[in-house]
Amino acid sequence: MTRDDVERAAAAAPGTSAGPAPAVAPEAPAGPAEDTAHRVRSSPLARRLALELGVDLAGIPGTGPGGAVTEEDVLAAVPPRERAPQGTRADKPAAAPPSAVPATEPAPAPPAPQPQLASRPGRKDTGGKAESLRQAIGALMSRSKKEIPHYYLSTTLDLAAAMAWMQAANQQRPVSSRLVPSALLLKATALAAREVPDMNGFFTRGAFQASSSVHLGVAVALRHGGLVAPALHDADTLTLDQLMDQLRDLVGRARAGRLQRAEMADPTITVTNLGDLGVESVYGVIYPPQVAMVGFGKVLEQPWAHNGMLGIRHAAIATLSADHRVSDGLRGGRFLARIDELLQKPGDL
Repeated sequence: MTRDDVERAAAAAPGTSAGPAPAVAPEAPAGPAEDTAHRVRSSPLARRLALELGVDLAGIPGTGPGGAVTEEDVLAAVPPRERAPQGTRADKPAAAPPSAVPATEPAPAPPAPQPQLASRPGRKDTGGKAESLRQAIGALMSRSKKEIPHYYLSTTLDLAAAMAWMQAANQQRPVSSRLVPSALLLKATALAAREVPDMNGFFTRGAFQASSSVHLGVAVALRHGGLVAPALHDADTLTLDQLMDQLRDLVGRARAGRLQRAEMADPTITVTNLGDLGVESVYGVIYPPQVAMVGFGKVLEQPWAHNGMLGIRHAAIATLSADHRVSDGLRGGRFLARIDELLQKPGDL
């Protein structure tokens, strides 16, 4: 048998091969980080980041749901010198700043300014109007404090008779037409302004001109900010029911932006009432060219001594801010006293 015959026989024999079998690489055992990643509760991103950074998840306390390790936990476990710059991957160098970009490559453009968000359809943009209104009010009040020598007075009004009369009257009225204390206070102020004319009028061109009519300005807070003080025309001639009806209408139109120009331009004296907000006293700033402003605080039950007897009565603090170029404390005191006197006979208002 020749050598070629021997080789052909060996190749045909089962279980043999003509040459060494190709080596097959055994499956590499899982690394410690990868094996730990599957045993420790962690998010996929945290596991991937741990592999990239060579961090052992088993030694990291998890702060995620159920004690799971989060990406933040992995980053916190990396020593500071080994952390990648914020916003870059650990295995990727941080991008060079624009000044370091070679001249052959254009530097990245600066970020475009963010556009302002548009108002939602059907919604009025009242922010600008409210800001403009506040600026106008601020300018007017600054002028008032600079040009008008204010003086201030206050007194506590005895409202026992007024509240008792109003409560009895409201029992005979439907809920929609019941009176509120503000109506009595406004009417008393209008009548007192007619009787003490130094409080009712305008100071213009260096002189005071009393008004023959009492157009009572009522300060109204607007829903979106700001303040307006439209007039109740001829308030001294209105009945309490008429005054209540006109007051509701005025406040509604003021907050809806439907006031008439004359209602804003011709108040002869202004009243501000912050009692509904729990304020006990308020000292206002005069609206030029007016010469006085009246403030009313919250109607409270408080101890009251009368004829040597101590009891509980309804009361409220009334304040006056007045122009010293036109009146003085004597006239201002008389004005506040007259408001109190009128409220002792509420049926005559």
